[in-house]
Amino acid sequence: MLTHKGKAMEEFNCIFCNVSTDRVVIEENGYRGKKCPECGLIYISPRPLPSEIQDLYVQDKAHKSAEEHISGAFKKRLFARHNLRIIKKYISKGSMLEIGAGAGFFLEEAQKSGFDVHGIELNRIQANFIRTELGMPCEEVPLNSSSFAAERFDIIYHCDVTSHFYDPVAEFKKMNNALIEQGILVFETGNLGDTKEKYFRFYPVFQYPDHLFFFSENNIRQLIKSTGFELVGIYRYSLLPELWTANLLRSLINSTRTKETEKNASNIAGNGSPPRRLSLKQLLSNGYHFYFYLARYKMGAIMPKAGRPQTVLFVARKSNRLS
Repeated sequence: MLTHKGKAMEEFNCIFCNVSTDRVVIEENGYRGKKCPECGLIYISPRPLPSEIQDLYVQDKAHKSAEEHISGAFKKRLFARHNLRIIKKYISKGSMLEIGAGAGFFLEEAQKSGFDVHGIELNRIQANFIRTELGMPCEEVPLNSSSFAAERFDIIYHCDVTSHFYDPVAEFKKMNNALIEQGILVFETGNLGDTKEKYFRFYPVFQYPDHLFFFSENNIRQLIKSTGFELVGIYRYSLLPELWTANLLRSLINSTRTKETEKNASNIAGNGSPPRRLSLKQLLSNGYHFYFYLARYKMGAIMPKAGRPQTVLFVARKSNRLS
């Protein structure tokens, strides 16, 4: 058994092809992302044990903290309304479960749209926020046969969660069994397995080891088919407008911070007090997030191309019940 920072790690092969590879395309935080030569799946190997991965969320040690999720209401609601408009093309009411519910803002928007909502969130702080502040049911353990007293749902939704699953095939089978007959699964995830490596430089972080897999579109199609679902809808959005802008802003911010640091040091030395914060901070933050909403779902909708980074929304219908 291998170790990383004193913790046990395991080597494994591609979950779709069961082949091994030494080709590493991502290295971050001491972890290596290998790319399957046959199907394009990118996966961490060696990887932490399941208990270590679950602790990232339970102990609030993931890349994004509970505080970041809770403070991101404006952005999350914008993105939620976009995806709900698509969901309502397929189903307009009924019971809904969100897996990886974060701070619950998608659930809140779904409830406003008429859905009977439930959430699963492993982070205790966020789960408690959903229950106490938003007043919605939320469990803190992974989906299982006893979740919400074995209730079955009309729709299951998750966004940017597929890459976090320790065993995506097993999790999708659980979702299948938690849906009513002909129930709908809707989820959004990236296509890094299809993305040319020259675009990797636009990603500031890959969030290892939070992310365990990066899929190609064919990987997702295979995952859907092998777990008892039929793909009924797919919506692709280019991430390039968002990534280009974010990289430009990071460069400008880093340059500004260097100058501000020098200026603030001089000010503090001169009068003993730090500069005042901008009073328009929240307004500017909302404007920033609204632009990135437009960049992703409006500009991105008209320019997705093969080999470029995308976020993809998949809609699948339950076709077979799995045991």
